[in-house]
Amino acid sequence: MPVAFRPVAVTTAALYRVVTEEESVFVKVLCRPRIPADLVDVVGEFPWRDEAEFLLSDFALPPGFRRPRVVRVDDLGDRIGLWLEDVRCADVEWDLPRFRRAALGLGRWAGRRFGGPPGRALRVLYEGRLVREAFLRPDCSRFAGRVPELLARLEALPQATGHNDACPQNLLVPADDPESFVVIDVTWQCPNPVGADLGQLLVGLAQAGRMAVADLPPIREAIIDAYLDGLRLEHRAVSREEVALGCDGSLALRSAFHSEPELAEYLIELGLAC
Repeated sequence: MPVAFRPVAVTTAALYRVVTEEESVFVKVLCRPRIPADLVDVVGEFPWRDEAEFLLSDFALPPGFRRPRVVRVDDLGDRIGLWLEDVRCADVEWDLPRFRRAALGLGRWAGRRFGGPPGRALRVLYEGRLVREAFLRPDCSRFAGRVPELLARLEALPQATGHNDACPQNLLVPADDPESFVVIDVTWQCPNPVGADLGQLLVGLAQAGRMAVADLPPIREAIIDAYLDGLRLEHRAVSREEVALGCDGSLALRSAFHSEPELAEYLIELGLAC
């Protein structure tokens, strides 16, 4: 049966749930996206296979994180069918301790894949104008002019390869172990500014209308501290100021231009304060 989804990711062609007497399997179909001709030089080869390659890699995730079980992979050249464990999720609240656990794991993840030159993800987002109409929103104009400078500062930070879309919706809480997370929808496996993974963790539920914007500031403080603890557990020396800049700057660049007005205002203030 098809699974209802809002097609945000240009690499996701379809989602299905295949149910038999023995089990239920989640099928995700990845596809090579069609890049407009005027963006080809900027975007280059879009990393649409990254999720499949991550699922099949031998990278050791930090304690408390795991991949969904891979049942089968159908590689058809310009499409890949991922047959995955259909994770049964716990009906639990994303409270502050859960945010902290997630951020701690993301910090350890970054610590285990630390270093390297800046990847292309943020620069493609800006220079390629993958959300080009959003950059023209009048309420974002005071921040948009600072983006080139901010990009340079983000690229000067220590870099790490993490999840790159670590919103709560992509950190499933399994019913059989609700203190852990099953990571899904891993994307853009290239180095990003240290702390960047915290951005989507912070705002994912607010973007979905499941958390008030007023509740975000204390969560931000808590997850920055927890992420730093994770980095230290992996023996990485990074300052709190660097993690905060990576979180706030990447988040503002990525999400301010297409969020609802109240959230956009919060993100613009974060970006302007960087």
